[in-house]
Amino acid sequence: MKTLIITVGNRQVGWRCKDGIVRNFGADGDPACKGNAPPHLSELYAEFGIKRSFHDPEAKHRHNVRYLSEIVYRHCQAKNDFSPVVLLLDEQILAEHYATPKETADVILWGTDQPESVGWQFYAMDTCWLAQLMKGAIQQRYPHLNVTVWNCPVDVNERQALWDFTEKQLEQYIERLPENAAGNWQLQIQTKGSVPQMADALNMIAAVLMRQYPVCKIIPTEPKPFFDPSNQSARSAESFEVVSLGEIFWPLERQRITTAWKRGDFTAAKALLEAHRDRYEALYHLADRLALATNWGIEEFLKGIQGQRWLDQKSTKKAVTDKAQRQQWCKATVTRCPNNETATSKFLKIWEFELLIDLSLQQANYTLAFMQFAQMLERLLFWRCEQEDWRTQGHLGEEFLQEGNYRAPTLGVLWQAWAKAEQRSDGDDLVKKLKTVNEYRNGVVHRNRAITRQKLTALADVSEEASLSEIHQGLLKVLSSLVNLEHMPEQGVARSLYEWGLEQLK
Repeated sequence: MKTLIITVGNRQVGWRCKDGIVRNFGADGDPACKGNAPPHLSELYAEFGIKRSFHDPEAKHRHNVRYLSEIVYRHCQAKNDFSPVVLLLDEQILAEHYATPKETADVILWGTDQPESVGWQFYAMDTCWLAQLMKGAIQQRYPHLNVTVWNCPVDVNERQALWDFTEKQLEQYIERLPENAAGNWQLQIQTKGSVPQMADALNMIAAVLMRQYPVCKIIPTEPKPFFDPSNQSARSAESFEVVSLGEIFWPLERQRITTAWKRGDFTAAKALLEAHRDRYEALYHLADRLALATNWGIEEFLKGIQGQRWLDQKSTKKAVTDKAQRQQWCKATVTRCPNNETATSKFLKIWEFELLIDLSLQQANYTLAFMQFAQMLERLLFWRCEQEDWRTQGHLGEEFLQEGNYRAPTLGVLWQAWAKAEQRSDGDDLVKKLKTVNEYRNGVVHRNRAITRQKLTALADVSEEASLSEIHQGLLKVLSSLVNLEHMPEQGVARSLYEWGLEQLK
């Protein structure tokens, strides 16, 4: 379902007169107007056989648009014919976007109906009856459309009152959307031709709504000159531009999304990308998947990437045109999540957590980085424990040889079992490091102690001046040594997709 909101201005509506000239309700012969607007308003009064008079003889303010447009509306209503009404800025938009009943569509015409207290010179320019004229013309040409007129009853110069009214109107409208349409609703707005205050209010509220729904601005291209030089007839816009509000705000939003992405806050990145799904659908869904990984749901993350869940989606194929790259990711997810779990798949899933350590380091959250490192270390030790059956070999201690004792060993038990399995002495550097890791972790958990950068550099065997990347690599080398790896494992799926996402944001 889609909705088009048009803020109604005087120059948007024309009337095809008996002499064939289209006269515009916004042209009052004011020489100060750009292009020296012709006296169409006075000529329209004459067209309907009405002498244009004054609202206030002393002020010499002549009857204006509000008065005339009601007369014209009553005339059309009596004849049940709105065909002479010309939609100067909006006809092409309706013809191309709303002419065929392919989907449910609403058109909302937003006119002004200000209180008389604003002063007659402003009140007389209100567009409430022009909006009704437009409604009649649209319904006559496109009977399948649901056309509604909203009239703004507040002084348009009262900015806060105008914004509050605009927000309330849209909130109530959205609440009334059918349940089956609310999740697939898009808003289009056309604000050219109306008073700037109305346009600004709708643009501001629409910018907020784009967080939840696709919002586009439709901008008609005004003909130049607006009036035909030969007969002064008002000319209609023949083209228009559709611009996503997300696209307008993208230069500002991109920096915020990139910052959230870099720090691993994929939930925030997803929320910000909501407004840009029309162009970054694949990235939006990837943020949702990576949020699972940062919540330590690695298996859920990997399965969420496979097939139609992400890799084979149309938006992903459009964003990742390299088929070999998609196949590589697919193969990597299958290796890590096979139908039957293997020692290799378990190990590779554990190694996916290295990204989390790096993200915490980049935020200078050294305690969290250490806890993630310690957790990954414990998982790798337990992985070796299962593969090499340390329990029955007695490496875990006699307690674990007792019948019925199937409880999982702690980190303290595991690092000592590793030392036994590796036949390393208490004075071995790596053994002492494992003991330190265990003590640090207990300090964090039991005594609320923080881990400093200096402690991390010592564990990583790098200098205190080392970069965060060097600290990260040093910690990974410690983990590699626990499982006797000569070379670092291949880049994980989480790491690869994280970096791909950053590239999309450049």
